[in-house]
Amino acid sequence: MEQTSDNNKKSTSNNSNTLTPKQSFLAHINSKRNLLAYFTNNDTISRTSSADSLSSSANTVSNDNPTVDQGKVLSNDPKQYDQDAEDKDKNQLVREVTRERKNKDDDDDNNTSDSSDDSSKYNGGFVVDDGQYYPEGGAKAWTVTFACFCGLIACFGLLNATGVVENHIQNHQLADQNTSTIGWVFSLLLFTCFASCILSGTYFDRNGFKKPMIFGSILHIAGMFATANSTKLWHFFLALSVCCGIGNGIILGPLVGCPAHYFSRRRGTATAIATAGGSIGGALIPLLLRKFFSMTRPNNPDYGYMWGVRVWAFINMALLTIATVMGQERLKQVDEIDESKTEKETRWKRFVRVYLFQSFDAKGFKDPKFLFCVIGTVFGELSCCAAITYFSSYCNSHGITASDSYLLIMVINLTGIPGRWVPGYLSDILGRFNVAIGTLFVLSIVMLVGWLPFGTDLTSMYVISALYGFFSGSTFSLLPVCCGQISKTEEFGKRYATTYSMVAIATLVGIPITGAIIGDKTTVKYQHYVIFSGVTALVSCISFVISRYFCVGMKWRKF
Repeated sequence: MEQTSDNNKKSTSNNSNTLTPKQSFLAHINSKRNLLAYFTNNDTISRTSSADSLSSSANTVSNDNPTVDQGKVLSNDPKQYDQDAEDKDKNQLVREVTRERKNKDDDDDNNTSDSSDDSSKYNGGFVVDDGQYYPEGGAKAWTVTFACFCGLIACFGLLNATGVVENHIQNHQLADQNTSTIGWVFSLLLFTCFASCILSGTYFDRNGFKKPMIFGSILHIAGMFATANSTKLWHFFLALSVCCGIGNGIILGPLVGCPAHYFSRRRGTATAIATAGGSIGGALIPLLLRKFFSMTRPNNPDYGYMWGVRVWAFINMALLTIATVMGQERLKQVDEIDESKTEKETRWKRFVRVYLFQSFDAKGFKDPKFLFCVIGTVFGELSCCAAITYFSSYCNSHGITASDSYLLIMVINLTGIPGRWVPGYLSDILGRFNVAIGTLFVLSIVMLVGWLPFGTDLTSMYVISALYGFFSGSTFSLLPVCCGQISKTEEFGKRYATTYSMVAIATLVGIPITGAIIGDKTTVKYQHYVIFSGVTALVSCISFVISRYFCVGMKWRKF
């Protein structure tokens, strides 16, 4: 008997020693999974069942039955199971526990007549790597998307219509100023808009949707009414560049980030639908202003301009009210609170620490994929902002009337609607980075091969405007989604704020540089302006290729 027992022990020892790396790894994962299930779902899993399950899972590992996880057969390569494997599989464990809860809730729903809301919330939803559940649709999700759509008509509509305003004030209120000086008005507008995203993105992550929308909408509307009465350079700086810019930036972060709380697999489509509001605003506002700007009175030459901008402000007021009422966040970032530290901090010190120092993700630049994603976004946004700001002036320099140039801007924004939706839809199928790289490359070709040599008459400019609008539309919808794809959902506001603070600095310098390139407004100088816009789009494309390389390499795959 003693010898038999020794033989059994020896056999057991030999079996454990002959476990393959895959089997040892699976036994370890099953152990952690059951422990996690115990602590997170202890109402259904006891310590005894956890230990029994662990013992069973360790003894049933077999070489004959490869284990499948999430549809993929685990490799036998020992290199796969390095010390990073434990961290990488934490999300897997959370997903499995969440799935067990879902199955339990579904069983309860079938066995009882009064089912709870917890069982139905999983229908059609999706659990991603960070363990978060996303509805991927439903009335609430699409209502929030529509709210953001309305808000972005006002928000991006202002940015997309800057070419119309720049052309008018250059020929009327600020006719005594040069192009580069006027360019500072719009560069400061873009700077304050994107820079204020630092505060709004972080505040949105921690406190939700409503408060930043209310405060930002008030500043936005007040700035627009003040812009309607502006007649001097410093008036436009204060009203349009500062007040409107800060208000626009405060609402931009929540409006772009909120759909990401409801969608993961379909995030590209949802974000594209929401940001399509900017193209609609950019298409309708030039038509509105074209009619009003032609109206004059003998004693008041700015009569049409004043009332055109005022009506625009009233429209934005209605849209932002709809967005504020109907929009709502789903996920909030939970801070790890150090009680000993918070007791010593005043409210002001905590505000500075959280919303200034911690809202800018400087450490993120150590990650090359995020660094080059930021660089690509900076050059992509600079290309589009520079091109649209001086687009109407370019048309005027080639003999196209101001009225026709407004129609061309309308064409850009109308084709920008499918230009946002189609790439957004394709990005969910082919990959966000893949589609962004493709559209940026084609955009640079449109400008350098199409616009530069052939953009000399009205007919050609209609074709160029349509192509430019379609391929530039994805810039505003896809680039934030690419940033979100390499960021955790609860950190998206922070990463988005960091990215667009860099965009703010680039546009602050880049728009006046573009105005200086145009200089005396000769045909040759405007060609240099087109080259500058095309090259920056190409640099953006190359940067996203590098970012993608650090994520998945150069092989083709959905990413």
